[in-house]
Amino acid sequence: MALFLSTYVNKIDKKGRVSVPARFRVILAEKGLESIVLLPTINGDAIDACGMDVMEGLLEKIGGFDPLSEDRESFADALMSDAVELAIDGDGRIMIPADMLRNAGIDGLCAFVGRGDSFQIWQPEAFEVRKKEARARAVNQRAASSNIKMDGGGND
Repeated sequence: MALFLSTYVNKIDKKGRVSVPARFRVILAEKGLESIVLLPTINGDAIDACGMDVMEGLLEKIGGFDPLSEDRESFADALMSDAVELAIDGDGRIMIPADMLRNAGIDGLCAFVGRGDSFQIWQPEAFEVRKKEARARAVNQRAASSNIKMDGGGND
């Protein structure tokens, strides 16, 4: 299975068009997809991006909630209502909606950030801050995990 990996920074033109990284386009094509679904991240600091296959998986998970529950409604409203499907043009570009760019603080350049089965689009400096924070959390978690004393079978 091909995964969206690495980070690529690309320029956004005045019309809001940006080239999707070639490697990401190859992965989408291997899945038989010619479009990308974009939606704001839950906290609004970036744009989530994926193929329709991932969106279908999300819908399936949402469908697992009680059909009358507020959780189901909340997830459906948060994820599906702002999602847009964008065709990739012949030059490998998409046109990101202006409101999504504005809400994520993206202007001029954007970073395509691989996340395995999906990717995100960030304002490059904001992602660098996010990445440093994530690494610090990972280091702290690793240190905390290594300090946990494992019970060797009751030999105290």
